[in-house]
Amino acid sequence: MNDFATSKLLFTLSWNSDVVFAVTFIGSDKVAAANRRGDILIWDLPASGDKSPDPVRRLVGHTSAVNRLRLSPDGKTLISASTDRTVKFWDALQSDGEPGTIVMNDGYSFVGVTEKVDKLPAPPPPITVKVVEQKPIREFTGHKDWIWGLGISADGKSLATGDDSKWVVLSDPQTGTEQRRWQVNQWIRSLDISPDGQVVVTAEHFPHTNNNFVEAGLRGWDAQTGKMKFDASKLLKSGVNSVRFSEDGKHLAVGVGHIDRDGDNGKVFLLNPTTGEKVRELTPSHLRGATDLAFHPDGEHLFTCGRDRMVKIWRLSDGGQVHEINQSLQDKAKQGPFTPTLHAISISPDGKLLAVADAERKVVIYSLTST
Repeated sequence: MNDFATSKLLFTLSWNSDVVFAVTFIGSDKVAAANRRGDILIWDLPASGDKSPDPVRRLVGHTSAVNRLRLSPDGKTLISASTDRTVKFWDALQSDGEPGTIVMNDGYSFVGVTEKVDKLPAPPPPITVKVVEQKPIREFTGHKDWIWGLGISADGKSLATGDDSKWVVLSDPQTGTEQRRWQVNQWIRSLDISPDGQVVVTAEHFPHTNNNFVEAGLRGWDAQTGKMKFDASKLLKSGVNSVRFSEDGKHLAVGVGHIDRDGDNGKVFLLNPTTGEKVRELTPSHLRGATDLAFHPDGEHLFTCGRDRMVKIWRLSDGGQVHEINQSLQDKAKQGPFTPTLHAISISPDGKLLAVADAERKVVIYSLTST
């Protein structure tokens, strides 16, 4: 069994335009990432080499932050969900497009300037990269508020999305046609749909402006009727940032941790995916919150990341932690209440690579094997 102890940094894909919110692999040799501006870039990952690659493709269409990326089970379609209230579909295998250029450091900021100064130093020269620009093949516009939840069934026939108006929408990802919708109790922070397409799990929260808000909700819904199957909210004392079903549907993982709380509150739970009952809690927790989850293709491990800049690797069989990757050791980022968050993670289909979406405006690629 792989203990991932030999995991090592391969590439740092700097993208200084804005905070990187989402990441996913396209096959095992391409990675897509999205930022707060709504840009989506694709990199080809070399098998080896000392130089980090430049992006080769830019997906053009979103006008605001892209919060989630998913790849269709057949690997042919990239799906993105945004605060511009749209879900867009992209040909993940497209080779043509329009020539374009992007400036990789147009979001440059002066680190270390802590007081008013008369004159800032001149910005660095622009780092310009030639790319191929690509437009979406279709979009879904059935949401009227920011979209935070995105999940797709194993057969690729049901797409679940959720927004800040409490709506869960099921649609056909192959046509963009809405199938059904229902409203849940609170704003949706994250969701996933079971591999068989029968259950949607929503992680919910009330806005901070509501003085009498209930902190968090975690509920399972019948995807065919929209009726509640279970309510696991009692497990939570803080907001849920991520929920994810395992590929075989036997596990439901939940990552906890509200952004305005401090301390050891980034709990990760494994739940019974049918009843919502707690199977086990994974410890030690992430400091200041867990942010994303990914099941390894070996079916034996769960990866989590958090605001403490840690990636933790857990055994599903007993909940034991087998390894952790400290991103702060790679970039010497300061620890504390304002530590740059690791927003999202993705594991390549062959299980050999890990991609991390970093609030430090970059995507980091790790090798998970000894070769």
